[in-house]
Amino acid sequence: MFKAKQSARSRSLLLAAVVLAPMLGMASAQSAAANAPTVADIARNQVGNNCTPYYGCVYPSAWCAEFSRWVWKQAGANTSGLNAAAASFHSYGQKNGTLHTSGPRIGDAVLWDDDGSVSGEANHVSLVVGVSSDGSQIQTVGGNESGKVSYKNWFNWRTYNNPGAGKALAFVSPVGVPGTPPPVVTPPAPSGQWRAQVAVESGGSLYHGLRNPNGTWSNFGNVDNEAGEIPSGVRTTAEAGINGDTHVLAVSNEGKLYHTVRFPNGQWAGFGDVHAVAGQLANVTQVAAASVGAELQVAVVADGKVYHTVRRSDGNWTPLAPVGNPAGDKPVTKVAMARTGSDVQLVAVADGVLHHTARLANGEWLGWGDVSAQGAPAGIADVAIAGTGNDLQIVLTAENGAKQYHGARFFSGEWVFNSLSPVVSGVTVTDVSAAAVNDELQVAFVATDGRVLHTVRQVSGNWTAVGSVDLTGVTGTRTGVSITGTYN
Repeated sequence: MFKAKQSARSRSLLLAAVVLAPMLGMASAQSAAANAPTVADIARNQVGNNCTPYYGCVYPSAWCAEFSRWVWKQAGANTSGLNAAAASFHSYGQKNGTLHTSGPRIGDAVLWDDDGSVSGEANHVSLVVGVSSDGSQIQTVGGNESGKVSYKNWFNWRTYNNPGAGKALAFVSPVGVPGTPPPVVTPPAPSGQWRAQVAVESGGSLYHGLRNPNGTWSNFGNVDNEAGEIPSGVRTTAEAGINGDTHVLAVSNEGKLYHTVRFPNGQWAGFGDVHAVAGQLANVTQVAAASVGAELQVAVVADGKVYHTVRRSDGNWTPLAPVGNPAGDKPVTKVAMARTGSDVQLVAVADGVLHHTARLANGEWLGWGDVSAQGAPAGIADVAIAGTGNDLQIVLTAENGAKQYHGARFFSGEWVFNSLSPVVSGVTVTDVSAAAVNDELQVAFVATDGRVLHTVRQVSGNWTAVGSVDLTGVTGTRTGVSITGTYN
């Protein structure tokens, strides 16, 4: 039985309520022709926006339905009958025969509710912008999620419970737009299949190995033999996993930036000169990388200043552009980058002080902030960060590496810092790297005695005992380490 519907105004305030992206599942209906890729493109281009006048926004605190209606209309769909209530999409689907409870399609609206039945009600609506080949996982973009247009990466719509919105109850396809076949995309493997990819700089060469989910390590191989030698040798590196690929950035001792990819089958692409495709920079000293969807976000330090570029999914690079001076005329000595939600977090160390900014999903950069005002320790030497959901995990070294700290920047904007002395003791660190792997924080350190140390902060908040990584076959003095997570 369908529940009795409330008045349009009172119901719209509840039905288009704020949520954090949703889930669903139930019976079938005839498909509707819709230019789904266009719907997805339009929706993705709005990520990061607040409620804007052109969406409609009759109710500034409840505008998810107005956003979804606006996207459909921009794609040329017939939006007759849709209004500011999420439940209007249910009625639209019934009227047009496009309501279905399984088989999501790119461009569909997702109806979320907490009573577990397809009853004509809905707490929230968002749009499907990606569907896995088996239909079990989707990506969504929704209005009024955390107060803005937000993107949610792969999740299983049958099991996910959206806080404040409930489960995905049904999908509704738009009508009135000539159809085109939606692209088939492949989501990440289950989290338990992810493993850490680790690169170690030693003697000017780069070595690479894997840490499996069961804690065992592979042998480390010389990347020079697979991707070619870096002219003048490797100074520092960064890694980022994009699906099954591992993207590796390397800064040479002569201050140039190079890029390669390790594919899931273990083969490597040759190193390419990033300056040839993203613009010339002199005296590059540091690099950081993070993945957002299929894009590789890269930050570098050149002549003490921070620059940013993006490697698009088609392999093209955007021009290197300055991100601003976090500390005025004081040179930056280290950068670190990670993704949280749909944003890119960037931190930089200048004159021993930690600074922070973020690149929103719409490409806008926030202003730099001094994290010492948030309790960060003084005299910072090195920093590494990793995103776990919407929170940012931070690992710091201070006093020339003699002290180590763990911190977090929560989704609320609150910062916390604590000493890592109970975990890492009696060690002086020269380099640190961090990554989220299987929802855990994995951290690798290079110690002054040449060891590469590794520990894991589990989801519970407990740390594993620090252990030395077996680097048999790695020759020379170990100077740096980078770590990321991929599934392969």
